[in-house]
Amino acid sequence: MYSSAMKDTIIYEQPLNEVIRVCLRLEQLFQQIDHQLSDTSELGTRNVTAFIINVLHLLDRPDLKAKLAKELSHHHANLMRFDNSPEIDKEKLHHITQQLDEHARSLIDSSGKIGHRLRDIELLNMLRMHLASPGGGCSFDIPLYHYWLQQPPDVRMVTVNDWLSEFAQIKTVVLLILDLVRKNAKVENKTAVHGFHQELLDPQWNLRMIRIGLAPNLPTYPEISIGRHFFSVRYFIPDIERRAVQYTENLSFWVAYCNS
Repeated sequence: MYSSAMKDTIIYEQPLNEVIRVCLRLEQLFQQIDHQLSDTSELGTRNVTAFIINVLHLLDRPDLKAKLAKELSHHHANLMRFDNSPEIDKEKLHHITQQLDEHARSLIDSSGKIGHRLRDIELLNMLRMHLASPGGGCSFDIPLYHYWLQQPPDVRMVTVNDWLSEFAQIKTVVLLILDLVRKNAKVENKTAVHGFHQELLDPQWNLRMIRIGLAPNLPTYPEISIGRHFFSVRYFIPDIERRAVQYTENLSFWVAYCNS
């Protein structure tokens, strides 16, 4: 039901803890980097470099490695409960749990922050300072950056790919966590009466994320509010110039309760 429910929908995701929130931000940045890498122009390299700086900002948290390792261990323990189930593909289960265990151990055993080598690169340090300002990173701000951007594309891409190699493990970890969270979900069809829906949540559920799916032809978008015991969705009519007003028609949508 889950895969069929996702077809032909706009999906809105609401993370319910800090680790999943950071993972979603990193996933978006890695998607932007992957998309931009094919553009080897000066502007394309500028964009990729800015995304790299944004990744480094997210990875600055000193507790991030420990939190990610804990999240990986949680999923490992959760999956091991199915070890004796006759319906489970044992080989696939073993492969995933081995990945989770190896990444958790690697994060715990490694020293320094994730991507720490990049923090010793002078050009990136200058960019981290200047790109925080609107329009920062001009030739008069960092002549070294301007010089590097004028180098042939293949020269620049060697450097960019070397920088990105520092994110290989964290990218794998982020995608693995989000994949497990999204797949381990209970999906239910709901109706918002006059554009509003509210329901009680079982406090024993260990929810990581709420996902909402809407038909793309509906002229509305949701704002999600979640507490420990309830969650509500209020739908609004999109208007990019004026303050949005509530959608007043009844509408159908689906909710995925991701509680891996």
